[in-house]
Amino acid sequence: MTEAKELAAAERCSLFLLDKHTGELVSKVFDGNEASKEIRIESGKGIAGYVAQTGKLLNIRNAYQHPLFYKGVDESTGFKTRNILCFPICDEEGVIGVAQLCNKLNAFHFDKCDEEVATAFSVYCGISIMHALVHKQVQKAEARYKLSQELLLYHMKVPDAEVNHALEAVKEPDREQTELYRTFPRFDFCPRDVKDHALSVQLAMRMFYDLNFVGSFKIQEYKLARFVLLVQKGYRDTPYHNWWHAFSVAHFAYTLMMNLRLIERGIITKMQGFSFLIAAFCHDLDHRGISNSYQTQTSSPLARLYSSEGSVNERHHLSQAICILNDSSSKILDGLSTTEFKECIDYLRELILATDLANHFRILPRLKKLRAEYLTEGSNQRLLLSLMITCCDLNDQIKSWKTVQHVAHLVYAEFFAEGDLEKQMGLRPNEMMDRKKACIPMLQIEFLTTVIRPTFEILVQIFPETNSFLDTIDSNREQWERVRTRAALQGNGNEDAGNGASEPCNGCNATAECCDFTCYTQVND
Repeated sequence: MTEAKELAAAERCSLFLLDKHTGELVSKVFDGNEASKEIRIESGKGIAGYVAQTGKLLNIRNAYQHPLFYKGVDESTGFKTRNILCFPICDEEGVIGVAQLCNKLNAFHFDKCDEEVATAFSVYCGISIMHALVHKQVQKAEARYKLSQELLLYHMKVPDAEVNHALEAVKEPDREQTELYRTFPRFDFCPRDVKDHALSVQLAMRMFYDLNFVGSFKIQEYKLARFVLLVQKGYRDTPYHNWWHAFSVAHFAYTLMMNLRLIERGIITKMQGFSFLIAAFCHDLDHRGISNSYQTQTSSPLARLYSSEGSVNERHHLSQAICILNDSSSKILDGLSTTEFKECIDYLRELILATDLANHFRILPRLKKLRAEYLTEGSNQRLLLSLMITCCDLNDQIKSWKTVQHVAHLVYAEFFAEGDLEKQMGLRPNEMMDRKKACIPMLQIEFLTTVIRPTFEILVQIFPETNSFLDTIDSNREQWERVRTRAALQGNGNEDAGNGASEPCNGCNATAECCDFTCYTQVND
């Protein structure tokens, strides 16, 4: 692009590549240098969009008088465009990008000679870009290989004895299990109370049977047992993002489908329900207990592999899920046709990526418009699934106060560990991840108010029978208010308690106001 700018005597050059998934034109390169912030142009919008759609060169003498000119790029970059020479870059299959030269130097506009140079130069650009993309694919393949090796070293194979034991227990439950099955489909059942890993595997398998997925999708029982066991082993022993979180999320997905009869009422298809349950189990596979932000900041192997696509952790979880689903011993999708398999994987991709709260907030305005009578129209089914997987991911907040306290302790154990790592690197952690500044009751009240309740309000708006969820959220918020008040009274009279100024607790190293949640709860438990 630097060569193009010099050949055509232009003031500025930019390169837009076509995102085949969204149809958008994406630019990170200006004047041959990578910009700090990328520019995205919707499909067909503006001059670059027109050139990408038609494949025709455009030479515009007065940009602001041209009907196709899109001022948004100028407004976001602060650059003033006078004239433009825009030409497509193609490979053997069609347009892969657009090059744009702006503001002819030492002349009023670009001429025919410049057009001929641009046309010839576009061929060279196409070859260069293809080489760069191939190189990028090689780098990704190397990163995937390293991650796969790490995964193999970390996880063990599932012994046949474990598989057989799980199958026998599901087929011939004892009296205790039979009693448990009666309350298991209820919303107020707390999967975190199960404790026993073997029993949780049996209950996980039970979900597939109760929803009639085993028969409908011709799942081999042996493969189902191995799938669940592999997923269980696919979770690391982190404080919060572990198997018990996945089990809890999957249970809520199961209870939504059972109690709201989503499949029977035609609100979602059986394939969507099947994918929904699998996604719930797999949505945090191999989570390392650190956030997307930390992955990106530290340029971790995962960030190097996925940061250009966003949702670093979630894309890794998806990758690990597909690895397990492709393993010959746990291929529970074996009974699907090629079309059904592709459909299932597409839903898995959407649902697991939807567990990134950043994606949730991005589509929140659309979610708020969902109504019960229009759920099967257009993209509403997919929006509903995205909403429900988010609710599943946050479902601990609609459980009993005891569970809410326990889960908050696990979450902040991860947050504080990440904050400690950031401090070691010389970074300043977010307040919620700084054990000496975070006031957990305050943060939880804010979380319930700004994230949890607005999300579940949408679910209740669609399914009024879930209104009790809001009552539980409000009750738990009141409990946090009480903890906040009690902690303030125990803050040794220090007016700055909760802001990092009071004496830290010997047990958790949090401020006196905030440790009431962690250490006080442990003592009383």
